[in-house]
Amino acid sequence: MAGNKIIAKIEEEARQDAAAIKASAQKKAEAEAARTVAKAKASAEEILQKSRADAEEAAGRLTLVAELQNRKASLASRREVVQEAFDKAAEALAHLPKEQWEKLILHMITTSDVTGHEVLYVPAKDRGIYEKGFLDTINKALKAQGKAGKLTLAREAAPIDGGVILQGEDCDYDGSFATLLEDVRSEEEYRVAEILFGAEVK
Repeated sequence: MAGNKIIAKIEEEARQDAAAIKASAQKKAEAEAARTVAKAKASAEEILQKSRADAEEAAGRLTLVAELQNRKASLASRREVVQEAFDKAAEALAHLPKEQWEKLILHMITTSDVTGHEVLYVPAKDRGIYEKGFLDTINKALKAQGKAGKLTLAREAAPIDGGVILQGEDCDYDGSFATLLEDVRSEEEYRVAEILFGAEVK
């Protein structure tokens, strides 16, 4: 009898220990499961946020591409307008009335950095105008500015369609109409570039 009681007690204690171990294991398993779920939720949220950020970045890139395409279209249109304007300007310079032409040439020479001793190269088609008194008019204007007023006409014709070229001892002056238009075009091209690149060209 006494032995049976001892055995029963041992079995009861074993069942209690087993139940305690099972309960502890269950709690650990539940805690681990909770940590796993929380980690999974955090990872899912991180992935979702990254996906949103990637989507926003992609949308931003598409917007920039669209803006660039619009600017390129605007640039092409502006260049066409600029080209047309310069073609008309070149045509107008080539057909200036004599009085306006003389005023332009006189202005170009008298506002340039000349001493008045330079050699004047002009297109062959304009030579007769200078020989018939226009050169004297230019020299008188230079003398009125306090300069030498001793420009001479070169025998050789200038290889230009319009304007003048002055050759001096220290420096030369390219006053050809083509160069003048190109200088203005360079400034205009800068403004055209601003349309495409904005502040980047500044």
